[in-house]
This record gives sequence, structure tokens and C-alpha cells, in this order.
Amino acid sequence: MKDPLTCILWSKKVSNNINEFNWGIIGTGGIANAFARDIEYLDGHRISCVLSRTIANANNFISSLKNCNGYTDMNSFLNDDNLDAVYIATPNTLHSEQTVKALESKKPVLCEKPFAMNLKEVRSMVKTSKTNNTTLLEGMWTRYLPHIKKVKQILKEDTIGAVESIFACHGQNLKHSDNPRLWTKELGGGALLDLGVYVISFAHLILGKPKEIFATSVYTDVGIDAKTSMIFKYDNNAIANLSCSMYDTQPNRALISGSKGIIEINPTFYAPTTMSIKVTNEETIYIENNYKGHGLREQAKELERCVKNNLIESPKMKHSDSLEVMESMDKIRDLVGLNF
Repeated sequence: MKDPLTCILWSKKVSNNINEFNWGIIGTGGIANAFARDIEYLDGHRISCVLSRTIANANNFISSLKNCNGYTDMNSFLNDDNLDAVYIATPNTLHSEQTVKALESKKPVLCEKPFAMNLKEVRSMVKTSKTNNTTLLEGMWTRYLPHIKKVKQILKEDTIGAVESIFACHGQNLKHSDNPRLWTKELGGGALLDLGVYVISFAHLILGKPKEIFATSVYTDVGIDAKTSMIFKYDNNAIANLSCSMYDTQPNRALISGSKGIIEINPTFYAPTTMSIKVTNEETIYIENNYKGHGLREQAKELERCVKNNLIESPKMKHSDSLEVMESMDKIRDLVGLNF
């Protein structure tokens, strides 16, 4: 358990800073910019510092932010006086190393998905979180969104009965993107890690860890998967049909089919969106989407809640969830021969 004095000092730090929760971001790419913009919707949250490979990138990122410091040195970044938590938005291969470094400095971490490159790295991250009694959340932002809370409520109330099947796809035509993190093997590129993690995590949210996995992939000329399709089979004989692709734009919807009805999350199941619930012999119920902004801020709110309540993990995505999702991804990589 964390030393009581440490907890008191943390509380004082937050309250003395007019209840501001100060974020440091590692990385200055697209998702880091989206996170910074979405944080603006939150009262009491701000970006206080940024770490980048070059000072030019850091300065460009913070140019529109007030009282935000730019760094190129990890130690200096972690020692910033106004740093309450770290958001890691770097290429996949850097997630584990940077997370462990921040946790060892007693800085709570929200790390982008995929959480790491493999199960071994995730285990190391979780172990470091526990050893240092410091909050660690996987930035699978879908799990923290309002419509997912509604899905879980519907399932708990047995509205559609026992879940028999899940269908989920995530495809984007990224052929014209020159973003190296997508196409470079050394940066952990490919459809599975970048897009497939969404459908895998969604299936895990609904049905948990699969009993059996079947998978096949199509490869690029540099040895990363451009498309991967998966079938998960569960102990209760439920089946999940999942796919991801960087070559074509798919509907990006999700269906949860139960013994009494269907939940359809469409469009773009992993972002704030609309839903419909169709129960056999009843009228379809439509749930509108009135959410404003991207949605990345929900995971930031959850991390703050965990920190202030001395929780090292979130019930919305526990460490065991992250471990099981990565275990499934490692199994898929073994099946299709995807190596990094």
C-alpha cells in the first residue's frame, strides 16, 4: 500500500493547483493532438508538458497551449513540477519502455493501444504498476465511452438474452498514408496491432477470453499484415467473427446477437455513435448520439478518478483485461506467422 503521507501530498498537490489535473504527453503525432484537443472539453484538466524527439516538434505542438513546457529528455519531462499523469502516444514499440520508466518515477500512466508489442511487455508494465503502487490504464478509449456503458447495461438486463454471436470489423483504406508507424515493421506496424486491437478488445468486453482462435492474414511486401480475419470460439459455444484491414474501408460496425434480439452499434462502433436494439417481435429502439468531441477525454477522466481514489487500475479495463487481450493477439500472431 502506498505510504499515507504520499497520498496526502498528492491530494495537496492537486488541490493547491486549483484542482487542475496536469497531463504530460509523450509523442506529438495525430492521436496526441486529438487527445490534447479533446481535453479542452474537460474542466480542471490541462496539458502541462510534452516530450518529443526534437524540440522543434515539441514547440510546434505546444504553440497553441498555455503554460506548457516542451522537452526532448525523458528525465527532465518526468521531473516537471506540473506533471500529474502521463499519456503515451508514441509508436507501438516504445509503449512498454516509456510506461515502465514513468511508473518507476511514480507517474500515473495512460498508454495508447495496443498496450504493448506482446504479452511479456504487458506483464512487465502491470508488474511495475503494482510494485510502485501507481495507476496504469490502457488507452483503449472505446471502453470508457458512454455508449459502451449502455451496451453493458443492456446485456446485464438480459434484454437480448444470452449472447450467441458477435460481428465486428475495422477497416480503413490507408494505402495512401505515408505514416511510418502503420507500414514499418520495426515500429510495430500492420492491421492487427493498429486496427484489429479494437475488434479483439470489443469481443473480450462482451464475451471474455476465447477458448479457441482461428485466424488468417494477407501480408505487405515488408512482412506486416495488411488484413487479418479472426474467429473466436468460447466455452458457451458463442462465436465472434472479427476482421481488420488497412487496404479497404469497412462498415466499422458491431453486432451483438443474442437469443432474444440484436444490438447494432453503427456507424464506427469504437467511437461515440448511435445504436439500435431489436428484440424479437418488438419494435426497434434507436439510441441517438449527442456526444460532442472525439471521446478520448473519457479515459482521461477515468484515470483521474482512479488516481484520486488510490486505484492502480480501472474496472472499465482491468489489468487482467489488458493481459487477456494481448494474449489473444499473441495467439493470432502465432497462427498467421506475424513476427516483429
